[in-house]
Amino acid sequence: MPSRKDAWCFMAVVALTVVATRTHRASLAGRFPLSRRERGFMQERQRRTEAAVRAYERAAQRFDASRLEEASAAARDLSAAARRGDAAVVSILDHGAAGDGRGDDAPALRRAVAAAAGATAPRVVVHLPAGRTYKMSAVVLADVEDLELRIDGTIRAPPMDRWPARAEPEDETQSPELRRMRYAFLELRRAKRVTVTGSGAVEGSGRAWWRVRKRRPSVRAPVLLLVADSRDVAVTHLRLAESPFYHVVVLRSSSVALRRLRVASPPGSVNTDGIDLLAARDVTVDDCWVDTGDDNVAIKEGCVGVEVRGGTFYKGHGLSIGSLGEGGTTASVRDVVLSGVRFVKTSNAARVKTWQGGSGAVANVTFRDLDVRAVGAPVVVDQFYCPESQHPGPCANESKAVAVERVTIDGVTGWHTSGVAAMLHCSDAAPCDVSVSNLKLEGAPGCSNVVRCWNVKAGPGPCAAGNAMHGFRFDLSRKERRALAVNATCVHPD
Repeated sequence: MPSRKDAWCFMAVVALTVVATRTHRASLAGRFPLSRRERGFMQERQRRTEAAVRAYERAAQRFDASRLEEASAAARDLSAAARRGDAAVVSILDHGAAGDGRGDDAPALRRAVAAAAGATAPRVVVHLPAGRTYKMSAVVLADVEDLELRIDGTIRAPPMDRWPARAEPEDETQSPELRRMRYAFLELRRAKRVTVTGSGAVEGSGRAWWRVRKRRPSVRAPVLLLVADSRDVAVTHLRLAESPFYHVVVLRSSSVALRRLRVASPPGSVNTDGIDLLAARDVTVDDCWVDTGDDNVAIKEGCVGVEVRGGTFYKGHGLSIGSLGEGGTTASVRDVVLSGVRFVKTSNAARVKTWQGGSGAVANVTFRDLDVRAVGAPVVVDQFYCPESQHPGPCANESKAVAVERVTIDGVTGWHTSGVAAMLHCSDAAPCDVSVSNLKLEGAPGCSNVVRCWNVKAGPGPCAAGNAMHGFRFDLSRKERRALAVNATCVHPD
């Protein structure tokens, strides 16, 4: 139990942190009064943000209704196919599942999948019927082929204290990111021609994990759904929620389609990326709605041929390529298209992040026709990525860099809250090749609307005139950078 003195010390630290930013000073207007003009700007920004959130919530309800209707129509088609003899449907209830939310239904799922392997119909489906909750321990479906897993009920992971110790030893030859991704609740391993779909949900029971990992980030938490070493896999229409860690991971797999998914975790969730791709090839993310506590979509090392189109990303960090090159490693991402996505209240929309000292390349990337509402800094290319959470000490300048080549940003519309429409911070050692056009952005009321350029190769667009940092300096401390990002770029002085 903390003492009263400890409590007062904690409150003092919080108070000093609040006072440090102009935004929070507004809440203490009696002691630190803002001008009438600044108060008006802040009220208008709040009004516009709240309107954007309300519009998002209405649109999300429409998306959920249409997603569920599509899934229900597919279920009706399946019933008709089964009556004709064109599909074999294996119910998990016929293999011992209780579906009462209390026992462990994972063995029943394994038995149903094994039984489906002997079916001879053109279409084979393992079905988890609606109206039931299937509580399960971790499941690995390995070497499964030509199968549809239809989830119309709810699959729920066990609470944190019911997870066993890891069965597989750590492979120290793997990258840290790869090791983090190999721990999963529901895994497809070496699967071929498999579809996971339905009107139901996969829930991760992640809240206890988040509380622990806020205090101890080194604690390993499981991914909710992992597709590993597989090809020709589709995951569609499901709701994935409250993952202990990343929600959906595609690892070392090819020809994977993620379509019409609803991914959601509440505020306060920790490292709950929506969709992460690592060493994946030919992946489409189509019309997914992703609301998470970290990257909405992250495209990591070794990915080639990724297309993200349509859908809406809410809160979170938007779409990130990287980070790449940490610890002097070699990593590349190539042939990525992000188009037609709406971003609401995310910290960024499209972001490329690389560490100094690494090697490899981010190449042939297009960000096109993006709609941003109440987004922090919509476009970011950062070759000086070095977050305090991963690198507490000072970040040294390095002579090597992951190259950024043939990146096209064409058509970003809407409004932002940071005062910075785009931040293109490129390496002294390897200036980046970024083409920018059709930025139709405005700052929130009272905010500037600038593009920060550093070492961008000459070309048309806002960086054609050379470096322009608008007061930002790399030699500032992290604390000073945060204060500048919160304050000076946004509210204009009287």
